[in-house]
Amino acid sequence: MNAAEPSGRTDLNASTASPLDVHVYRVPSMLERPQEWRDAAAVKGDRTAFALSDGASSAYRAGPWSRLLAERYLTEAPDHSTESLTVWAERCRDRWSALEEQRKQGRAQAAAAQPADGPTGHHRHRDFWLYDAEARSVAAATFLGMKVHRAPEGWSFEAVAVGDSCLLHVRENSLWHAFPLDDARQFGSHPDLLTAGAPLLVDRIRHYREQLDEHDMVLLVSDALAEVLLAQGGPEAGADAARWWRVVRRLDATAFLRFVTGLRAARMIETDDTTMIRIRLRATG
Repeated sequence: MNAAEPSGRTDLNASTASPLDVHVYRVPSMLERPQEWRDAAAVKGDRTAFALSDGASSAYRAGPWSRLLAERYLTEAPDHSTESLTVWAERCRDRWSALEEQRKQGRAQAAAAQPADGPTGHHRHRDFWLYDAEARSVAAATFLGMKVHRAPEGWSFEAVAVGDSCLLHVRENSLWHAFPLDDARQFGSHPDLLTAGAPLLVDRIRHYREQLDEHDMVLLVSDALAEVLLAQGGPEAGADAARWWRVVRRLDATAFLRFVTGLRAARMIETDDTTMIRIRLRATG
């Protein structure tokens, strides 16, 4: 498994065994504080599975939770059936609970080793706000997973989503399909979330399956960028839409940073952690 680091880009083209050309690009909401990244992007080593999870900004420890979801999607490989996905989500919750218990125990031991600040009975640990935050909120994130398969007629892929991280399927320089949202006006402030505090609800799961043509580009993108690309590159954008997809096809790490920061400067995109996984078939012949 390859997982992109919070502050950079993962170039996954070194392996010539895969026919897929894969890049992961990321820009944190605050360029000077990439350690506060709440998104997660993960790519399986053989380039057959991909995951993107966007931690809810209002949730406690959303970044670690989104990373756990992305990584365990690759390692556990749920088959996208309702039963398999709900079992996978429950295992993620169990693992999260175990990790949180270990973390809390370690924190309690560290606190016990510190001298009390002030008279006995009036000491309040300086990290009391952490406990208050834990009491108010649970970890939560959107999730988007994709698997690629070799088919008799070529390549196909299937995707599963909870929330508003989007898969954009571009054919030539036209948006072929967007999933699970297909209109920029559908984005809101309360997307469906996969949480560490409750079972995954079946009616929140969305599915998509399609063929992968040699001229296709598949993008897995977090919500802020998905909203912009749907507005600027969707059917209602007219002739200008193709220009946007041509730009996205050519992006490298430096250009992606300029692209996102330019959108922010123009107030066309929310200042949020921004992640994109770009997947294409390698050119042949």
